Amino acid sequence: MAISVLWSDEAKKTYADNIEYLKTTWTEKELKKFILRSEYVILNIEDNPKLYSFSSKSKKTRRAIINKQVTLYYRFYPIKKMVVLLSFWNNYRDYKQLKY
Repeated sequence: MAISVLWSDEAKKTYADNIEYLKTTWTEKELKKFILRSEYVILNIEDNPKLYSFSSKSKKTRRAIINKQVTLYYRFYPIKKMVVLLSFWNNYRDYKQLKY
């Protein structure tokens, strides 16, 4: 099944924010680990968009754990054969602020 993956503006921003945080606070090793893990999860989503569980906020949105600190939220549109990445959410932030 050929699934296209699109990044929302929010996903691009939150991914970049997480990268910037890792660059300034952690080592190159942790930065590379985050990038590789993110790529791995996105490839899994591309291969099997229903692999990860639904979000507790919405049954239209799924969540994939990147690591203990970051969760990727996305939506799968089976008719369009498309996945939209919504946000790379930092789990230490207030969950009530999460919008998707």
